[in-house]
Amino acid sequence: MSVLNFPRIYLKGHMFWNPPTGNNNDMFPLYDAVNMQMNWPFLQHYNINPANAGDLLANWMITPQALDDAPDYVRQAPPNAPSPQNPHPIMMPAEWDLFGDNGCGTVTYKDTTSTVIGGELPTGGYVDNDPLITLPYNLYGNPFGSTNPSPARFVDVSPWQNTFTALYFDRLVLGNDTCGLTAKRQFRMLDRFLNFNWGALGGLNYVTTTWQTCFPKDNLSWVVGNSALLQTLKAQLDQPGVQGLMFRFCTYLTFYDMNGVFNDQPPIDAKSQNKVDMDRVHELYQKGLSNPADIFFNPAYSCTSGVLGLWLDGEYPTAPAGVRLVPDVAIAVPAQYKLRPPTIQLGVASAQVHDNTLSLDLMNTLPFMPATPPAGQDPAVPIAQKLDVGAFDVGIDQNGTFVPVTHFSYADYQQDQFEQRAGIIDLPLTPAQQTQLTSGAPLALQQQTTGVHASKQVAWTAEVIQSGSFIDVGETRTLQIMVQKNGVAAKNTHLLVAEYNNPYLLGTSSYYLGFSNTPNFTLFQDFPANRGQNIEVLPQFVGTAEVEALVTIGAGRNLVGLCTDASATGGTDVMYQDYSKTPAGISLNACLSLQNAKTATRSLQAPANEQVNYNYVQITTDGNGIASVTVTGQRPGFPTLRFYPNEDGQADIVFSFDYLNAYVDFLAPLRVLPLEPELQQAFVDQWNQVYQKSDAGQLIWDSFIYPRIFEPYYYLYPIMGKYMPLNDLSRIEGAVDQLIRLISKPYQEESTVAMPITRDMPQSRRSVLELWAQKLVQQKYPPQPLSMDDYNHLKVN
Repeated sequence: MSVLNFPRIYLKGHMFWNPPTGNNNDMFPLYDAVNMQMNWPFLQHYNINPANAGDLLANWMITPQALDDAPDYVRQAPPNAPSPQNPHPIMMPAEWDLFGDNGCGTVTYKDTTSTVIGGELPTGGYVDNDPLITLPYNLYGNPFGSTNPSPARFVDVSPWQNTFTALYFDRLVLGNDTCGLTAKRQFRMLDRFLNFNWGALGGLNYVTTTWQTCFPKDNLSWVVGNSALLQTLKAQLDQPGVQGLMFRFCTYLTFYDMNGVFNDQPPIDAKSQNKVDMDRVHELYQKGLSNPADIFFNPAYSCTSGVLGLWLDGEYPTAPAGVRLVPDVAIAVPAQYKLRPPTIQLGVASAQVHDNTLSLDLMNTLPFMPATPPAGQDPAVPIAQKLDVGAFDVGIDQNGTFVPVTHFSYADYQQDQFEQRAGIIDLPLTPAQQTQLTSGAPLALQQQTTGVHASKQVAWTAEVIQSGSFIDVGETRTLQIMVQKNGVAAKNTHLLVAEYNNPYLLGTSSYYLGFSNTPNFTLFQDFPANRGQNIEVLPQFVGTAEVEALVTIGAGRNLVGLCTDASATGGTDVMYQDYSKTPAGISLNACLSLQNAKTATRSLQAPANEQVNYNYVQITTDGNGIASVTVTGQRPGFPTLRFYPNEDGQADIVFSFDYLNAYVDFLAPLRVLPLEPELQQAFVDQWNQVYQKSDAGQLIWDSFIYPRIFEPYYYLYPIMGKYMPLNDLSRIEGAVDQLIRLISKPYQEESTVAMPITRDMPQSRRSVLELWAQKLVQQKYPPQPLSMDDYNHLKVN
């Protein structure tokens, strides 16, 4: 199915990622993103409060801070567990890219290019000579008053929970005006199969993820020229069962502090704890804050390989469909690579039998590592090499017995081959082999030398079509879920849906069932003498299997190792109800109400008899294997829906699960923005106190618009100083028409130029800004009172 069928077009290059890192600090909870305000209770520890923030906060953010000096509740959180190599970590709260604009896209800089590199014709056979080959490709954002292209944008659904990132874009462009293709967006993307376990090999450099989107036929504009690759791909759109085109790519080998290598920005080492390096970062950040002309970027960069092919009926638009293989038993990491840990699980794979061929998507399946660049290549440009973990038999599981059918070796997946075909391997099949692989028996991968069953076919997949939704408290949204069983649409199939949340305002952490009462349980164990041993506890319901606890060295973007906790004893239990009251804690109570929900009460294994009340809903797929779930925001937060196929009625909703295994679960992240009903009335009241004064415009700005709305964005997104300084009334007044358009709800949903770009603008604040802009700024602050009814007469943008 999909890009595993012929024809295909292959792409290769690098991508840049330019986030505003003050927004998603991994160590210090300076931003209360649940309520969308600076975390003043935390900042008070550093003697920073709303009254003196204008003088102190920006400088504090760009000054290195030691974890040892942070409040105890910050030091003890498991995501902050220090590594033995760095027992006393220091981090600048602004982190490594203070002026980031959330831009992303492919890289073309000096000898680094991102281009079409080849393809396959409908009958197979690699094409390396075509007018399209060597031409560039990129993802672009929405235009806004300019013909200059703008970048695509990526937004973490949760600023600190690094498991889900949405990618917003306007179009994919291949080639140029004489030979190329433009594909207009229909579906934004969400990262898939983000496998943090490979971070244990040595950090985020080793972590990979898959991205996918699809384009209906009507969204495609062709300039075929003399390209056989484009001509044959376009011709295939007329075949029965073809909906359009699918674009799938992976990103891997992510590196930081690459200024001067992939761009012409000033080089810095923002992750260094060397004083000279930290002083340079501080100096450059201070220059940028003082003078917008000195603002600079420090993006992260990844290698990328991608494939463009057909989108067929019944396929998921934003996630790989068809037969899916997931990790089974870990394989040994060859000793010659000198990596830790000694064993590692494979990633996710997809498989399709077609045209007497077995095609395997191994984009995210086999681990890799940074390699030494060959002679003659810029040594500063990172390159990857696939680990040689031997040959694998591809076979079927017949009643517990592995039956080999075909195989592939390191020669098929080593780095050059991986890049040439974007991680896809095509294995020829005899009629007998094809019969075996399509017999209905589950597929599996077995390592030849050891007999280790490395991967197994998972029967069920369930993927949400609408990815990374942002909704307000009180807003209702319906999500569609496509369900397959063994790669085929699962008709009239039941799924259970439950909500999960994460407990910290810092780092990446595990998932806990959203409940409606006030249960108490051990959240983690604290070892004050060695907090590198601090470990999350994952309580389970009575009758549910216990989950093995892992000690992580770092978490999420900072994960560098993990191990099973086998020796640590004597830790102090830190209870959920206690920690949730700290400035780093988050309530795990449900953020969503589920339409047609059922209520359940179950007891935890520990503490004994501790009851948990929660809601869930059972939904059923239609004749196309699509089910719908309707949710309404009821409190702000970052809920994640988990889907449990329930064909036999035996699905078991678990109380907690580890984020390290989330990449093979069926999850849909959302963000619920707060409802602030008092804010709209407070604004009206505040204006009505000052409207008769000659400087009413400045007074309402100083007393309300800036401190109640713009202030957190001013500190977290200083890139705006280059375009529309968020602390400058006159500049905002001069661009107020543009402002109210960019903050509008339609722009929040899809646009790459929305304000704020991270989508965290609740409707209450939007309404206040619209009223302020339309009734006050645009009318030159008339000396007239406002009323709540004025909100009902605003022009909709």
